[in-house]
Amino acid sequence: AHGDSLYFNGCQIRQAITKPLDLTRASKIMFVLQIGSISQTESCNTNLS
Repeated sequence: AHGDSLYFNGCQIRQAITKPLDLTRASKIMFVLQIGSISQTESCNTNLS
């Protein structure tokens, strides 16, 4: 991760909540989301129900 990024480590439910954004004059808002990992491990195969 680099720049203004949010990084979660470990296996669990996550959420990110932004501050209120004034988008009245915005033409675009963009988020980039990467889910998963290059290394697939058994420890992250978690039943979240």
